[in-house]
Amino acid sequence: MKQVIYSLIINLTLSVNLYSQNWITTGGNLQRNGLSKITGPDNVSNPYWIVTNSASTAWGNSVYTYNDKFVTSRIILSPYSGKIELRNLNTGSLLWEKMINPSSKMYAVGFNEDAVYACDYNSALLYAFNISDGSVKWSIASDMFPGNTGLLFACNGDPIEKGKRIDKSTGFVKWTNNYIIPVSPDGGFCIYGNTYYHWTGSIVTPKKLIAIDLNTGSTKYTSADLPGDGDQENDLCIGPDGTIYICRDGGSLYAFKDNGSAFSQLWVHAPGYVVKGVGKDGTLYASNINDPSQFANSNIYRLNPANGNILDSAQIRTPLAYMSCGADSTIIVSTGESGSGRYVAFTPNLQIIKWQLNVPYNIYSGPNLGQNGIFVTSGAGTEIKAYKTNYNIKPVADFKASTTTVYVNTPIIFNDQSSFEPTAWNWQFTGSNTPSSIQQNPAGITYSTPGIYPVRLIASNQFGNDTSFKDCYINVVIETGIHHTGNEIPEKFSLSQNYPNPFNPVTKIKFDIPDITLPLGKLLQVQLKIYNTLGNEIEILVDQELNPGTYEFEWNASKFASGIYFYTLSTGNFKETKKMLFIK
Repeated sequence: MKQVIYSLIINLTLSVNLYSQNWITTGGNLQRNGLSKITGPDNVSNPYWIVTNSASTAWGNSVYTYNDKFVTSRIILSPYSGKIELRNLNTGSLLWEKMINPSSKMYAVGFNEDAVYACDYNSALLYAFNISDGSVKWSIASDMFPGNTGLLFACNGDPIEKGKRIDKSTGFVKWTNNYIIPVSPDGGFCIYGNTYYHWTGSIVTPKKLIAIDLNTGSTKYTSADLPGDGDQENDLCIGPDGTIYICRDGGSLYAFKDNGSAFSQLWVHAPGYVVKGVGKDGTLYASNINDPSQFANSNIYRLNPANGNILDSAQIRTPLAYMSCGADSTIIVSTGESGSGRYVAFTPNLQIIKWQLNVPYNIYSGPNLGQNGIFVTSGAGTEIKAYKTNYNIKPVADFKASTTTVYVNTPIIFNDQSSFEPTAWNWQFTGSNTPSSIQQNPAGITYSTPGIYPVRLIASNQFGNDTSFKDCYINVVIETGIHHTGNEIPEKFSLSQNYPNPFNPVTKIKFDIPDITLPLGKLLQVQLKIYNTLGNEIEILVDQELNPGTYEFEWNASKFASGIYFYTLSTGNFKETKKMLFIK
């Protein structure tokens, strides 16, 4: 009976998870449809804050928000290089900035409660950075265009890159699906439920929509052939009801439904407008840039989701690069133009401009909506501005746990992060020893049975209430033979990313052994080994008993060929591997 109830909860609350208050990827959410529960600024006459001393950038880059922070990239062209900056969303103050080395071209590609994610376009490495200080958690080889692709995330927070799922803690690849796309490293993939969607086909073979199981990485099915050009770079967009919209390059716009065993084509419309987002009423917002001859006169159109027919268009030419749709149904568009770049806020029918903001070269900087209605704008130069809603509205519920992977009976603190000043809270901790709470920040929540558990928060104030439901959020595990003296699981013995990386020919590898409880007179037997891409052990840096503490070892790769290598730290029941790049 318990399992049946749990399944019903997931089905009833699936729509709650499609969009919330955090702008975690390009398009805001896993469906890349721009929908948000946040109500954005009602006017832009007075900035909430202004930063004038940010590192200069040649164009505005993607802005991702999580809770009270945001990350963006600062790119220069001579020499071509770039860094990422993490800033306070409420003040704009710089928390930290990051470049791996002077030639790095760092682009932010995602942000959630586990890490800030960035891709170095120079080394083709994807990095996960600790939010607290910008230190490297792990890095892995990447095949993505970091400017506007953005990562997506599995239910437990694992990052999803094109065709692979990555363990959020270790950087290990959990699965890879090597399906073929005609133009690499283009992105545009989406997630709905437990399925990953993209298009597949080579430059000389038919293009199809593909569905991949998010848990196993196996291909579930593909659509029929979709006629069009040899290449395919137009992105997917998924509506809140799961309808998939895909426009073929040089072809038509299609609407598909996944019925669980195959794709069902709902309709096809020619010409093929490129759907960039969805309104609160389900209508589609699209661009006509699928026709290259119309690029100079491109505009934004509102389409009927039942057939793709045009309902309205903006009366003043407004190219559509990215868009958001807030809780009040306002459509905010970024034009992605050079000197005439701007943000424009429309009524849902596109007939009235509510406000307009000139931000030259807002090339990749989409109209993000963050906590408490804060909207960050970024273009060329050193200036970043934010604007904030002045409405009195109901909360947007959100929360964060002090840890999401715990031993049985280990206490967890849950912190309310809701927007718009809630005054009451109703928590549900399915499977815990404290099934519910009305505290703002419940502490001491424990679980006695191993498993994966959801958490629900209903936040309320005088204007209404909102629900945040996070499935597969808390992972409770059985304690192993290695015991930690504190309350939390040791974080992978804090194996750090090697530095420098890439390197030539010497790099340093650092790790921490936590203070743990062992039988009297016993020490930990620790091994640190180097492997090649075939999995062959090529060198042993450490194989000895060590006391708790911080250790650093050098590896000189001068006798080896350039390429990718792996290093593994193992001791007791712990084992972790990271990747490094040697360039002669």
